[in-house]
Amino acid sequence: MNLIIIDDEPIQHFIVNRMLKLYISLDLDKIKHSDNGFTILDFLDKNKDNADELPDIIFLDLHMPIMNGWDFLEHFEKAHKKFSKSILVYVISSSIDPNEISQSRKYTFVKDYIIKPMTTMALKKIFEGYQPTSGKNNI
Repeated sequence: MNLIIIDDEPIQHFIVNRMLKLYISLDLDKIKHSDNGFTILDFLDKNKDNADELPDIIFLDLHMPIMNGWDFLEHFEKAHKKFSKSILVYVISSSIDPNEISQSRKYTFVKDYIIKPMTTMALKKIFEGYQPTSGKNNI
């Protein structure tokens, strides 16, 4: 399984990595980190036909400089059907604004909205319920 974490706070990358090592028994092949959605969109486009390189899950922060999570979601929505496998997105945000939570749910590929700080229970729920998909987008 491959995971990408997009968050402009390096401490969030550290915390999630640590929690994954301590609490998740699933075999994570590759974990990529980025503070920039543009970088990840470019990576996804270059690997759209390579399911082994594409992530299975993306953790996405909403409030970031350069490209915020909303812009990322808009670009991802236009591109995700071209990917050789389904990619689930989990919005991980410190915002408790009901409008943002509701807005994030308009995207069919957004699996859930999780309020920071991510808890062990939330992380376990993501990976215990994870079912890998094979082949072309099944969302």
